[in-house]
Amino acid sequence: MVAIGSSAWGASAPRTPHDALIGTWSGSAVFQDARLELSVRFSREGGALRASMSSPDLMLLDQPLQSVQATPRTVRFVTPDEHPLRFEGVLAGDSIHGTAAAPAVAGIVAADLASRPIRFALARSATPAAPSYAIRDVRFASGSVQLAGTTFLPASAGSPHAGIVLLQGSSSNLRREYRYYADRFARAGFAVLTFDKRGNGESTGDYGAATYEVLAGDAAAAVEFLRAQPQVNPQCVGVWGLSQGAFIAPLVAARVPAVAFIVAVSAPGMPIGESAIYQDSVRLTSAGFDPADVLRVTTIDRRVSDWLRTGQAANELSALLREAAGTPWRRASSLPAELPSGASLAGWYWRGRTLDPIPAWREVHVPVLAVYGAADELVPARQSAQFVERALLKGGNHDVTVRVFTNANHIMRTLPLVAGGKWDWPRVAPGYLELVTDWLLEHSQRAPAPEPKPKHKSR
Repeated sequence: MVAIGSSAWGASAPRTPHDALIGTWSGSAVFQDARLELSVRFSREGGALRASMSSPDLMLLDQPLQSVQATPRTVRFVTPDEHPLRFEGVLAGDSIHGTAAAPAVAGIVAADLASRPIRFALARSATPAAPSYAIRDVRFASGSVQLAGTTFLPASAGSPHAGIVLLQGSSSNLRREYRYYADRFARAGFAVLTFDKRGNGESTGDYGAATYEVLAGDAAAAVEFLRAQPQVNPQCVGVWGLSQGAFIAPLVAARVPAVAFIVAVSAPGMPIGESAIYQDSVRLTSAGFDPADVLRVTTIDRRVSDWLRTGQAANELSALLREAAGTPWRRASSLPAELPSGASLAGWYWRGRTLDPIPAWREVHVPVLAVYGAADELVPARQSAQFVERALLKGGNHDVTVRVFTNANHIMRTLPLVAGGKWDWPRVAPGYLELVTDWLLEHSQRAPAPEPKPKHKSR
């Protein structure tokens, strides 16, 4: 998540409805009597109105908003989520009041509460103080691909800093989407590197055609780049990865033996194809499909996984997919309309479903913190936690911490409908951020000091 700053503009520029909005607005949103603190920052970029949202309880910092519109008295913006919130407010002096409809979301908002209004109120506030770290856009190579990244370097003087490379999930391909974590770790004293995945943002390459090995190579290049920075202790650079980022973390460690630690959040403990079956089961059940439809989907999911491994029975599988075409349960699932082919088949999304992560985890001998949410909707959390921990211990790793957070989902937010009791916003799981930060600080203090650089003798 990258902050969107205002572009410089001259005093002679014509005034627009945007001008009354430029700046930071802070307040709250209320739903079912639960209050969420948030802020929205508006800016003008090339004449267009831009906005970003921050909410520490949701682990959001400068999350860009979409469809930002304004008139002299109204303002509208939309969150960039799978289930977006569409905010509509009235501007009156230094305040904005309005509503957003709450969509039905599994584990968060029940169907009988959907479309009830979220009420929000914002007031103009001071611009936040500059952070205690320096932000710099960078570029580095991974083979023939140029990856665009951002470093967050603590301003404090002294010894070189420990470093963390952030590895995104499969649907989070831009560095700006992890601004919250970059900010948190940089404030804790770590040098942080985030980057746009190949083929996304300002990075070159083709993400869809990339294999997991290629993606691990990109992450390894990021680790080596951060290790080479003069402010960084090259003996203490590790990775924090979520979902797909956690899946490739052991592959990165195999490529870069100097990786000092791994924090893996929601790492699959079985082949991705098994997780895909689990995802479809949860998705269809949450959408209200009956058990027979769920069984139809998961049965075809298994046939797809078998075909990806063996290449056999393609005609039979194609016939099943044709029969399923147009059915509500097929459209609600991750099943393809037809069997994939070409570059997409060879890439991470399809061929990657056959990969088993456990052999790679057995080869990891650096400290590992593996974190899961028991209500994960994408990965069988408790089973994955057991498999990953067992693999690490079987491989001889003596520094393994595995923690499963009750009621938390894939991105470590607590689901109110799972937790029960009075409704609340899906806030960060209690204790999760503290666990990760404390673990990182403890393990960075154990790291060896950087080796002194050789001095050149003067002639």
